[in-house]
Amino acid sequence: MSEPVDVMGVLAFPNENGKRDCRFIDPDYNTLFAVPDGENIVVDYLDRESAVFPCRYLDDAHVAVGGRAYHIMELAETMQRQSAVSRPEHPKEGDCCDYYEIYQLKSISSVPYAFMPYESAKNRLNPAHYELRFRAPLAPNITLENLFLKHNRDDRPFSWRMRSMSMSDVIVTMRKGEKKAFYVDGIGFQEAKRFLHPPQKKKKRSSPER
Repeated sequence: MSEPVDVMGVLAFPNENGKRDCRFIDPDYNTLFAVPDGENIVVDYLDRESAVFPCRYLDDAHVAVGGRAYHIMELAETMQRQSAVSRPEHPKEGDCCDYYEIYQLKSISSVPYAFMPYESAKNRLNPAHYELRFRAPLAPNITLENLFLKHNRDDRPFSWRMRSMSMSDVIVTMRKGEKKAFYVDGIGFQEAKRFLHPPQKKKKRSSPER
Protein backbone atom coordinates (compact mmCIF):
# COMPACT_ATOMS: atom_id res chain seq x y z
CA MET A 1 0.00 0.00 0.00
CA SER A 2 1.25 3.46 -0.87
CA GLU A 3 1.90 6.12 1.73
CA PRO A 4 -1.08 8.33 2.60
CA VAL A 5 -1.33 11.75 1.00
CA ASP A 6 -2.84 14.75 2.77
CA VAL A 7 -5.47 16.12 0.40
CA MET A 8 -7.79 18.83 1.73
CA GLY A 9 -7.18 17.59 5.27
CA VAL A 10 -7.91 13.95 4.37
CA LEU A 11 -5.24 11.27 4.71
CA ALA A 12 -6.03 9.72 1.36
CA PHE A 13 -4.79 6.54 -0.31
CA PRO A 14 -5.25 7.24 -4.04
CA ASN A 15 -5.76 4.25 -6.30
CA GLU A 16 -2.37 3.12 -7.56
CA ASN A 17 -3.67 1.83 -10.90
CA GLY A 18 -4.54 5.34 -11.99
CA LYS A 19 -8.34 4.99 -12.00
CA ARG A 20 -9.75 8.12 -10.39
CA ASP A 21 -13.53 7.76 -10.20
CA CYS A 22 -15.58 9.54 -7.55
CA ARG A 23 -18.00 6.93 -6.15
CA PHE A 24 -21.43 7.79 -4.79
CA ILE A 25 -23.45 5.53 -2.50
CA ASP A 26 -26.64 5.59 -0.46
CA PRO A 27 -26.66 5.37 3.37
CA ASP A 28 -26.97 1.58 3.12
CA TYR A 29 -23.67 1.46 1.20
CA ASN A 30 -25.30 0.56 -2.13
CA THR A 31 -23.25 1.97 -5.00
CA LEU A 32 -25.32 4.34 -7.15
CA PHE A 33 -22.89 5.71 -9.72
CA ALA A 34 -19.39 7.06 -10.23
CA VAL A 35 -18.09 10.09 -12.10
CA PRO A 36 -14.52 10.63 -13.35
CA ASP A 37 -12.30 13.00 -11.39
CA GLY A 38 -13.16 16.58 -12.32
CA GLU A 39 -16.67 16.00 -13.66
CA ASN A 40 -19.85 17.46 -12.17
CA ILE A 41 -22.85 16.13 -10.32
CA VAL A 42 -26.29 17.69 -10.06
CA VAL A 43 -27.96 17.79 -6.64
CA ASP A 44 -31.76 18.02 -6.59
CA TYR A 45 -32.99 19.50 -3.31
CA LEU A 46 -36.46 19.13 -1.84
CA ASP A 47 -36.99 22.78 -0.95
CA ARG A 48 -34.73 24.72 -3.28
CA GLU A 49 -33.38 24.77 -6.80
CA SER A 50 -30.99 22.14 -8.08
CA ALA A 51 -27.27 22.91 -8.01
CA VAL A 52 -24.23 21.69 -9.96
CA PHE A 53 -21.02 20.80 -8.11
CA PRO A 54 -17.58 19.77 -9.39
CA CYS A 55 -16.19 16.53 -7.95
CA ARG A 56 -12.60 15.70 -7.12
CA TYR A 57 -11.25 12.23 -6.45
CA LEU A 58 -9.31 11.92 -3.17
CA ASP A 59 -9.25 8.12 -2.84
CA ASP A 60 -11.72 5.25 -3.24
CA ALA A 61 -13.52 6.22 -0.02
CA HIS A 62 -13.23 10.03 -0.13
CA VAL A 63 -14.45 12.67 -2.55
CA ALA A 64 -14.49 16.45 -2.65
CA VAL A 65 -17.80 17.98 -3.73
CA GLY A 66 -18.02 21.71 -4.26
CA GLY A 67 -14.66 22.22 -2.57
CA ARG A 68 -15.44 20.22 0.59
CA ALA A 69 -13.98 16.81 1.39
CA TYR A 70 -16.26 13.94 2.46
CA HIS A 71 -16.04 10.27 3.20
CA ILE A 72 -18.53 8.78 0.76
CA MET A 73 -20.74 7.54 3.61
CA GLU A 74 -20.66 10.98 5.25
CA LEU A 75 -21.79 12.49 1.97
CA ALA A 76 -24.60 9.94 1.60
CA GLU A 77 -25.85 10.70 5.12
CA THR A 78 -25.60 14.46 4.47
CA MET A 79 -27.73 14.08 1.36
CA GLN A 80 -30.30 12.05 3.30
CA ARG A 81 -30.54 14.68 6.05
CA GLN A 82 -31.26 17.30 3.39
CA SER A 83 -33.66 15.06 1.46
CA ALA A 84 -31.46 15.61 -1.59
CA VAL A 85 -30.69 13.35 -4.54
CA SER A 86 -27.50 13.51 -6.59
CA ARG A 87 -26.90 12.36 -10.17
CA PRO A 88 -24.16 12.69 -12.76
CA GLU A 89 -24.40 15.79 -14.94
CA HIS A 90 -23.80 13.45 -17.88
CA PRO A 91 -25.20 10.00 -16.93
CA LYS A 92 -23.85 6.89 -18.64
CA GLU A 93 -25.21 3.39 -19.01
CA GLY A 94 -25.21 1.58 -15.70
CA ASP A 95 -25.54 4.69 -13.53
CA CYS A 96 -28.36 4.48 -10.99
CA CYS A 97 -30.25 7.76 -11.02
CA ASP A 98 -33.45 6.26 -9.63
CA TYR A 99 -35.21 7.82 -6.65
CA TYR A 100 -38.32 7.59 -4.52
CA GLU A 101 -40.59 10.18 -2.95
CA ILE A 102 -42.93 9.97 0.03
CA TYR A 103 -46.17 11.93 0.01
CA GLN A 104 -48.27 12.39 3.13
CA LEU A 105 -51.66 14.01 3.65
CA LYS A 106 -51.53 17.74 4.35
CA SER A 107 -54.49 17.63 6.73
CA ILE A 108 -55.59 14.35 8.25
CA SER A 109 -58.80 15.79 9.71
CA SER A 110 -60.13 17.12 6.39
CA VAL A 111 -59.57 14.03 4.23
CA PRO A 112 -62.16 11.24 4.55
CA TYR A 113 -59.76 8.43 3.62
CA ALA A 114 -56.91 9.30 6.03
CA PHE A 115 -55.39 6.07 7.39
CA MET A 116 -57.98 4.09 5.44
CA PRO A 117 -57.32 1.02 3.27
CA TYR A 118 -56.93 1.43 -0.47
CA GLU A 119 -60.38 0.00 -1.17
CA SER A 120 -61.89 2.97 0.68
CA ALA A 121 -59.57 5.52 -0.91
CA LYS A 122 -59.10 4.43 -4.52
CA ASN A 123 -62.03 6.41 -5.97
CA ARG A 124 -61.35 9.50 -3.88
CA LEU A 125 -57.56 9.61 -3.99
CA ASN A 126 -56.52 13.16 -4.85
CA PRO A 127 -52.88 14.31 -5.20
CA ALA A 128 -54.00 17.81 -4.17
CA HIS A 129 -54.58 16.43 -0.65
CA TYR A 130 -50.89 15.44 -0.37
CA GLU A 131 -47.57 17.12 0.23
CA LEU A 132 -44.13 15.87 -0.81
CA ARG A 133 -42.28 15.18 2.43
CA PHE A 134 -39.13 13.28 1.44
CA ARG A 135 -36.98 12.26 -1.52
CA ALA A 136 -33.98 9.90 -1.65
CA PRO A 137 -32.03 7.70 -4.08
CA LEU A 138 -33.44 4.28 -4.86
CA ALA A 139 -30.89 1.51 -5.32
CA PRO A 140 -31.94 -1.41 -7.59
CA ASN A 141 -32.17 -3.90 -4.71
CA ILE A 142 -34.43 -1.76 -2.52
CA THR A 143 -38.10 -2.82 -2.29
CA LEU A 144 -41.21 -1.00 -1.11
CA GLU A 145 -41.15 -3.16 2.00
CA ASN A 146 -37.56 -2.04 2.68
CA LEU A 147 -38.71 1.58 2.47
CA PHE A 148 -41.66 0.95 4.80
CA LEU A 149 -39.38 -0.57 7.43
CA LYS A 150 -36.81 2.21 7.06
CA HIS A 151 -39.38 4.95 7.52
CA ASN A 152 -40.84 3.33 10.63
CA ARG A 153 -37.58 2.97 12.56
CA ASP A 154 -36.86 5.13 15.57
CA ASP A 155 -33.92 6.59 13.64
CA ARG A 156 -35.89 7.09 10.42
CA PRO A 157 -34.70 9.92 8.15
CA PHE A 158 -36.42 13.31 8.22
CA SER A 159 -38.39 12.40 11.34
CA TRP A 160 -38.51 16.08 12.35
CA ARG A 161 -40.61 16.84 9.29
CA MET A 162 -42.67 13.76 8.52
CA ARG A 163 -44.67 11.09 10.32
CA SER A 164 -43.62 7.46 10.22
CA MET A 165 -44.90 5.80 7.07
CA SER A 166 -48.53 4.79 7.51
CA MET A 167 -51.58 3.62 5.63
CA SER A 168 -52.78 6.27 3.12
CA ASP A 169 -49.22 7.53 2.47
CA VAL A 170 -48.09 7.34 -1.15
CA ILE A 171 -44.67 6.25 -2.39
CA VAL A 172 -43.69 7.45 -5.86
CA THR A 173 -40.81 5.58 -7.46
CA MET A 174 -38.74 6.49 -10.48
CA ARG A 175 -36.97 3.42 -11.86
CA LYS A 176 -35.21 3.48 -15.23
CA GLY A 177 -37.28 6.42 -16.37
CA GLU A 178 -40.63 4.92 -15.36
CA LYS A 179 -42.61 6.66 -12.62
CA LYS A 180 -45.15 4.74 -10.53
CA ALA A 181 -47.21 5.56 -7.43
CA PHE A 182 -48.05 3.11 -4.65
CA TYR A 183 -50.62 3.56 -1.90
CA VAL A 184 -49.56 2.17 1.48
CA ASP A 185 -52.33 -0.30 2.29
CA GLY A 186 -53.13 -2.19 5.47
CA ILE A 187 -51.02 -5.06 4.15
CA GLY A 188 -48.68 -4.36 1.28
CA PHE A 189 -48.96 -1.67 -1.38
CA GLN A 190 -51.41 -0.93 -4.17
CA GLU A 191 -50.40 0.77 -7.40
CA ALA A 192 -52.28 4.06 -7.55
CA LYS A 193 -52.29 5.30 -11.14
CA ARG A 194 -54.91 7.87 -10.15
CA PHE A 195 -52.30 9.66 -8.01
CA LEU A 196 -50.12 10.42 -11.04
CA HIS A 197 -52.99 10.76 -13.53
CA PRO A 198 -56.04 12.15 -11.71
CA PRO A 199 -59.27 12.18 -13.72
CA GLN A 200 -60.03 15.45 -15.45
CA LYS A 201 -63.22 17.26 -14.60
CA LYS A 202 -65.61 17.35 -17.52
CA LYS A 203 -66.44 20.83 -18.69
CA LYS A 204 -70.11 21.72 -18.66
CA ARG A 205 -71.46 22.31 -22.12
CA SER A 206 -73.06 25.68 -22.48
CA SER A 207 -76.47 25.93 -24.08
CA PRO A 208 -76.47 27.12 -27.73
CA GLU A 209 -77.80 30.58 -28.38
CA ARG A 210 -81.29 30.73 -29.73
